[in-house]
Amino acid sequence: MDNKINFLRYIMHKLSILFVALFFSQLLFAADGDKQLSSQSIKDAKRSYKQVVKLNNAWRDTQKIIKKAEKAHANEKYSVSIKLAKEALNQSKMAIEQHNSQKNNYRFLDN
Repeated sequence: MDNKINFLRYIMHKLSILFVALFFSQLLFAADGDKQLSSQSIKDAKRSYKQVVKLNNAWRDTQKIIKKAEKAHANEKYSVSIKLAKEALNQSKMAIEQHNSQKNNYRFLDN
């Protein structure tokens, strides 16, 4: 009877160590995935912003938001960086949409 109890304790101990190791390894892999997602989001926002600049329709804060996202990425605050980069990308897309809807109208500030 004691052998069975000791064996079960041994198995439970090994399983608990395995679960703890798996949990912490998931945290490490998730951080790496966030880093890549953050980097890709910033690249997408920059690419879209360059298109808006070529259209001469850049919004005031988009470049500032991209810089904040880059700073957050450098400080390893990937979730903040992703949020800011997505916001900048959304602003760029809306600026392109705005340009397309108003491109046939007279723009007195361009002259």
